[in-house]
Amino acid sequence: MNSVEYPGKNRGTTSILFFRQAIAKVTMLKITSIAQGSIADELQIKPGDNLESINGKEITDRLDYRFYQSGEEIEMLIRRSDEQIVYEIEKEADEDIGLELEDMQLMACGNNCVFCFVYQNPKGMRKPLYFKDEDYRYSFMYGHYVTMTTMKQSDLERIVEQRLSPLYISVHSTEEKTRKFLLGIKKDDHLLEKMQYLTSNGIELHTQIVLTPGINDGVIFDQTVDDLKQFYPGVKSIAVVPIGLTQHRKRLVPLRIHTPQELNAMIVFVDERRAKLKEELGNFFIYLSDEFFIKAKQPLPKADYYDAFYQIENGVGEFRDMIDSFNKNRADMPKEISRPVNVIWVTGLLARKMLEEEIVNPLREIKNLSIDLIAVVNKWYGPSIQVSGLLVAEDIYNQLKEKELGDIVLLPPRVLNDDGLFLDDWSLEKLSDKLGVPCHVYSGEISDLVGELEEHLEF
Repeated sequence: MNSVEYPGKNRGTTSILFFRQAIAKVTMLKITSIAQGSIADELQIKPGDNLESINGKEITDRLDYRFYQSGEEIEMLIRRSDEQIVYEIEKEADEDIGLELEDMQLMACGNNCVFCFVYQNPKGMRKPLYFKDEDYRYSFMYGHYVTMTTMKQSDLERIVEQRLSPLYISVHSTEEKTRKFLLGIKKDDHLLEKMQYLTSNGIELHTQIVLTPGINDGVIFDQTVDDLKQFYPGVKSIAVVPIGLTQHRKRLVPLRIHTPQELNAMIVFVDERRAKLKEELGNFFIYLSDEFFIKAKQPLPKADYYDAFYQIENGVGEFRDMIDSFNKNRADMPKEISRPVNVIWVTGLLARKMLEEEIVNPLREIKNLSIDLIAVVNKWYGPSIQVSGLLVAEDIYNQLKEKELGDIVLLPPRVLNDDGLFLDDWSLEKLSDKLGVPCHVYSGEISDLVGELEEHLEF
């Protein structure tokens, strides 16, 4: 073994120990890049090196790295070809070493949920869109929902040790028979026991119920709420979302969507429960998604309905927050723009009326700004799918190609996946080329929309 000493910048002395040995089969993560000026940069760690362990703890993903690199004294094992290098580092407790690691591999889902959207995709889409994930790490990092059906005791212990909180849990039902049916599982997965372990160890959970008519409503819904309420405030919220069904359900379990009358009845029913929960918990605890109110043709609730907007990314209070943010900043918007601009604003059917009345009509008061709001019918998934985020480029193109498109086509947030593609594999550039006008996905901050337009059109 060879040893050298490296005078770390304001960190005392860092020892670097080199040694060769037979390569044992261990988990290693490839280092993809190094932050400039970081500890790793100073130590001349290189992209392509492999991170093996920190303080003797095997590093299996980015979350392990994040957790075990905290602290002031770190012993880090790096593999480079057939060499192992041990770095003994002194640093500030919250200082990042500066490694960027390879992407995590998603954990696959073993459920067969009767309403799983993956099963409702049409044939011929790209392969990743048929992958079902069930990864508590992504629940912590990005708010993905997991069922916890396959979560092991070691997973629960890791969540507690690394403080992976909050997590987002798809519950749907706590009544065993109903839960098994909805999730397509055969054995009791001991959901409430897992929740008890997590919440008693300080992990916050936000839950959701995909409400399915005649299956998990009524007394089943009441039981689910009562079972989850016992963990409050560990279980902080329940979001209730109406089931969404595409036209691609051949050979799947027969299901139906709610009628407007059922949606209205659910609003009344949940309001009664919320009033009692507010008295008991000091929190409304249950929150219906925006889709309930819009499809029931009811006004959107005011902001206080949502308490702290716990599940806004799940479409629970998203429209109310957007409207209030727009109105708050409305006085700062320009009275006119420097030259005439004609905008085609694309939306899904669900948001059309609300956008027209609350957002687009006030924006039309800006001199030189003309907006034509077009609600695109989702023919790819079927007309019952009305949310903007599931629009595909082919539907947008087919329903715009014969229209006068003006200067720009404005597209809603989240219409593109992380890979920059629509669900039907079109790119934004392809759609722009075929329509003959630039297409722009706005950020979602409506109050900044005029500035976005001016920047995108370069005036």
